[in-house]
Amino acid sequence: MYLCVCNAITEDQVVWAVRERGTASVKAVFEALEARPDCGRCLGAMAEAVLAIRAGEPVGVALDPQATPWGCRGRCRPAWGDPGIPKAS
Repeated sequence: MYLCVCNAITEDQVVWAVRERGTASVKAVFEALEARPDCGRCLGAMAEAVLAIRAGEPVGVALDPQATPWGCRGRCRPAWGDPGIPKAS
């Protein structure tokens, strides 16, 4: 499952960062994965995942019935590109 669509960060990558690299925060996870938050909509889901992994619990982000396969719950870049910019003819 993707937790950050902008950087294509998966749950498995976050698990690796927390367990193998000892990261304890979302910022540290991004640093370990050599990425930066883009839109920021994943930060809450990533924080939940980091806490769950550190506690030895399963990541429950995808169990939310409102959730899409992405941690941003579908709000991340809903329309690719800026709708205010007309397309070139």
